[in-house]
Amino acid sequence: MKRIKFLLAGVILISFILTITSCNKKEETSNLPQQKEQYSDKEKELKDKEDFLKIKEEQLKQWEERLKKIDSTLIAQGKETTVTDTSKTVKDTLKSKDKNKEKFTQKEKELNKRLDNPQTAVGDYLEFIQRGVSDSKTFDANMKKASQVWESRTADSFKKNYKGVKKFIVTEPPTVVSKKGENATVKVKVKQTTVGSDGKEVEKESSITYNLVADKTGKWRIKSNVVK
Repeated sequence: MKRIKFLLAGVILISFILTITSCNKKEETSNLPQQKEQYSDKEKELKDKEDFLKIKEEQLKQWEERLKKIDSTLIAQGKETTVTDTSKTVKDTLKSKDKNKEKFTQKEKELNKRLDNPQTAVGDYLEFIQRGVSDSKTFDANMKKASQVWESRTADSFKKNYKGVKKFIVTEPPTVVSKKGENATVKVKVKQTTVGSDGKEVEKESSITYNLVADKTGKWRIKSNVVK
């Protein structure tokens, strides 16, 4: 009887263990599809994120390219505008300068006609020679001023001609011999004192005829001279 009880108890125990094991296997089997499904969802989510990032990168690249094109166009237009504006400004400035130069030249010409004449021009020239000869300190400066009364004479030529002159006197003031349009002739008499090779002073009186011409501003200048 006891054996039957033990045998029955053993059968019940074994049945219980088998039942528990079977349940565990069922739970494990039922959990596998869920895990596979979760893994599949995560992979899909990651793939979607990667695709989204690729799309954004491509959009960003296209946007940057458009911006570069726009900047290039604006820079080109800006340069063209700047060049055009600069060119226009330069032209306007040159026109303004030309107009001002013309006005100044006309005023200078009118002023010279009123104040300057052939006789005055020769008188100024002779005055520079006299000052330079009488004052060695201002000799170079006055010879330069004297050369400016001429059309084409250098200061060095006057320095050479009057270096040995000790005295220079105008004995007869400048007189206009003839004047026609922009040409004139002026006559004058001068006396020069030089030192000869023997150390003695030598005086020489000369009659000089100056031929003058008025420049575009009306300023009279000596063109040539004849000494007698």
